[in-house]
Amino acid sequence: MSVSSVSSSSTTEAYQATSQSAQTLGSEDFLKLLAVQLQNQDPLDPMDDTEFISQMANFSSLEAMQELNTSFDDFSASQAVMGAQDYLGKQVTLADSDSSSVVSGVVDSVNIDSDGNVTVKIDNTSYDISSIRMVQLADTSTVTQ
Repeated sequence: MSVSSVSSSSTTEAYQATSQSAQTLGSEDFLKLLAVQLQNQDPLDPMDDTEFISQMANFSSLEAMQELNTSFDDFSASQAVMGAQDYLGKQVTLADSDSSSVVSGVVDSVNIDSDGNVTVKIDNTSYDISSIRMVQLADTSTVTQ
């Protein structure tokens, strides 16, 4: 019985096809590579069980790290929103990126757009929260009731 040799060209082609759109391998890329590797293995010398288990463990670790990264991004965004609420009623000084000037005033509101960008509103003008340079207690002597 004659067995033709299996070249690594199909594995290389699969890798190149899956990684052209991105510089890093994702879970789909990993599964495609694993499927190509299993399809093209030598039937007289199949993949070792421990090697297969090791690759599946690496895949599981990759998925867990991606889920952790997503959870951390969500947590970070919620912390930014909660932190922005602390600016309400406070005197802030910020750098206006549009006019290259320094603006100071009491924060009237905190806004979050659909993309998750947080802005503060001072005198009906919105400013990015990252432009805030100083925060002080508002002067309560000028506040009327």
